[in-house]
Amino acid sequence: MSLFRNRIRGGNTGGPQKPTDPTEIFKTLIHQEGYDYLRDIQKEFLKLWHGKRNQRDVVGILNTGAGKTLIGQLMLLSKMNEGVGPVVYLCPDKQLVQQAIDQAAIHNIPVVEIEQDPNQAAEFPIEFLNGKAILITTFERMFNGRSIFGVDGYGYRSIQEIGALVIDDAHSCIKKARQQSTILIDRGHNAYAKLYRLFEASIREQGEGALTAIKAGESTVSRLVPYWVWRQHKDTVLKVLQQMYEQDDPVVRYTWGIIGDELSKCQCYISGRQIEITPLQIPVERVPSFFNAKHRFILSATFNNNTDLITELGIDRSSVAEPLEVDNQGDAGERLVIAPKRYFPDLTDEAMRPFIVEYAKKHNVVVIVPNGKKAKAWEKYKPTFVDKDNIVWATQKLKESKGNLMVFLNRYDGVDLAGDSCRILVLDGLPNVHTARERYISVIREGSPFLNAQTAQTIEQGLGRAVRSGSDHCAVFILDNSLLSFIGVDTNRPFFAPATRKQIDFGLKLFGEHTPTSADEAMKEIVGAIDACLSGDPEWRQFHKDMILAAERDDKSETSHLLDIAETEHSALLKYRDDFNEDACGVIRDMLNTQKDHLSKVDEAYYMQMGATLLDEVNPVGAADMQVKARSLFSKVLKPQHHTYSKLTKVKGKQADLLVKWLKQFSNGTDVIIAIETLYSDLIYSPDVDSFAFEKSVHKIGEFLGFTSQMPEEDEGDGPDNLWRLENGVNLIIEAKNNSTNDRVSRSEIEQLLHSIQWHNDKYGSEQQYIPIMMHKGSKSFENAHPSEDSRVMSESLLKQFKDALSKLAKALSQKSPQEWTVAEVQGLLASYGLLYNQIIDKYTAPLR
Repeated sequence: MSLFRNRIRGGNTGGPQKPTDPTEIFKTLIHQEGYDYLRDIQKEFLKLWHGKRNQRDVVGILNTGAGKTLIGQLMLLSKMNEGVGPVVYLCPDKQLVQQAIDQAAIHNIPVVEIEQDPNQAAEFPIEFLNGKAILITTFERMFNGRSIFGVDGYGYRSIQEIGALVIDDAHSCIKKARQQSTILIDRGHNAYAKLYRLFEASIREQGEGALTAIKAGESTVSRLVPYWVWRQHKDTVLKVLQQMYEQDDPVVRYTWGIIGDELSKCQCYISGRQIEITPLQIPVERVPSFFNAKHRFILSATFNNNTDLITELGIDRSSVAEPLEVDNQGDAGERLVIAPKRYFPDLTDEAMRPFIVEYAKKHNVVVIVPNGKKAKAWEKYKPTFVDKDNIVWATQKLKESKGNLMVFLNRYDGVDLAGDSCRILVLDGLPNVHTARERYISVIREGSPFLNAQTAQTIEQGLGRAVRSGSDHCAVFILDNSLLSFIGVDTNRPFFAPATRKQIDFGLKLFGEHTPTSADEAMKEIVGAIDACLSGDPEWRQFHKDMILAAERDDKSETSHLLDIAETEHSALLKYRDDFNEDACGVIRDMLNTQKDHLSKVDEAYYMQMGATLLDEVNPVGAADMQVKARSLFSKVLKPQHHTYSKLTKVKGKQADLLVKWLKQFSNGTDVIIAIETLYSDLIYSPDVDSFAFEKSVHKIGEFLGFTSQMPEEDEGDGPDNLWRLENGVNLIIEAKNNSTNDRVSRSEIEQLLHSIQWHNDKYGSEQQYIPIMMHKGSKSFENAHPSEDSRVMSESLLKQFKDALSKLAKALSQKSPQEWTVAEVQGLLASYGLLYNQIIDKYTAPLR
């Protein structure tokens, strides 16, 4: 070997120590041509981080396309040079692992991955163990019950100490952590039947209707096994699961090490498709490599009020409250948001889909839908449907070719569609939940700001799929009334990042104060706007740049109470984990008092039930008292063991007063139209419309019209489908038979209405006035059916008139700012459309004979 080679391979040992300033480290790297500089945003962010490098938890917000991967790797190189020990870069999936490795190769950053040999156990690369290279792997490779990093209390592997780790795309990793802490038992598994039989009676007590749906295999209906029943049967459950573990059943193979010792502190959710056993709090301490890492850096493009970082991963509250964030540099990619129905009511989703499809002749059009039902609306256009099985192939095809129409099922994150991969993006539908736990929580916390923040975050992640850098551009269509309605509610806007909020607000008012006078005019304007975006029109680009630069950071103090509540919840669950049940419940009680002004009745009920759950094991009587209070606040939480039906004893108030208050949540009339249309969108007599969705629609319309509204059959397991208490104190007993295919009301349907009348007499007594109503497509009953003399029916034609009246009211209310309506004016509108409490019965129902 030459003296020269020998000298350079020995390294420059006479130089200074390795730098720890990440921007200085970057200068020492050998870059591929054209990549030898840091962008201003990267320099500024790394400078901010360097000032907080000794902080254990650091949360960082970086715009999509800001070069987050390189930033994270430089942070880890810095800590590696500092000598903190092995460092890890955690990605949500294998596809992003490869992208991170490719990014490192551009700059010659030393990285390694875990090699997998099917014939022997995987081992860590020696370079990683010696602190010479960054390990890049998936989050779930670290966080599972048989982790190569080691699991506390299980001897599969020794515990691997970690000096620093970066979590890329924290939202996906939170979901992975919950998934890895959850035992999922599909309906076809023999353990499903065993556990179902164990808990069937308790589910029946919570509601016969839900049990029927679960028996029928409905995946959309989910129920929580009451905590007191879980406590009584936990030993039996343990035996079933232990047997599965001993047989190395895949269902428990990678979860047992995480929650095997936590079963008594788990909850069980049952749907028609799965049983889920999952802890109240993810036991992150089971994976010491994560829990005890000296430094944890969490990076993402969206972090507005992410309480899950605190409650699920245990990240320090102050780090979440004060994330590292570079001042707005106007570097967000050009995203033109288009909300057609906002501009002209005739631009319905059905009208827009073929228009959008035309763009797929020259460009790549990607549609994101929340579920298979929404996907069906696109079937006639022959798209490629994309799910977890073909997503790698699909994204590659989008990168390599144009003229594709692809529909992605529930994929709002983890997909990188930069440049020509996607020039037209469509969000068709409000993101919805998928696990049994999520479905249950979505019901008992409906309308909670905690859930709304998560929904906004998912929408924002979806919007970010197609614009991956400051120079990228894309047109985004917003379809579906429920999605438009969510965006249109003013209180939901703060949950979006400032730049995204600017883009959405501009898109919702694309033509300013001018309202197109026809659908053709509106479509012509939309085409012009899209052409400007796709062609890189200089005026549009400058306007967008100025618009983003004008976006100001949020005043985080307005929503800091959400983080306070999340921190308190986390603290209570830590005490519960350590068996200080009374103390844990005390923390929840204190929070209910101190945060009362910030908690809706729904959230108050949720936390009251949580407190009862924490207390039950040591004080069942006290827990039962709390559960009774929770149920009195909101009927969707668990029915207490000794439950008494909570009668409707008060009217909600004056209709016009309540409607004026409802209007205050909107800033313009179009949002009012969309919100009201969303209320009755499922009000259809058809076997294809889910009966629960129909009944829920009736419930919401009752509330909207200013009546006290209940769903006794759903909430109590007995009584009518719906019960309204009108302004004059009269109760409407409503049976909904939207799935009926008969043109007449059958004997069994009449018997159900008669049963509900008797239920009402038992609960309210004979003095309470009531009117029984059958919602049914037919207007008469069969000859062998004998309804009571006072029974009435809302037939198909009358339902149409009722919906038309709601539509006319919506259009009338849209004629001026929602903030400007007076009580007298709204009272007049309700009267003119026959929607006052003393008009509805005569106008929209008829005697049932």
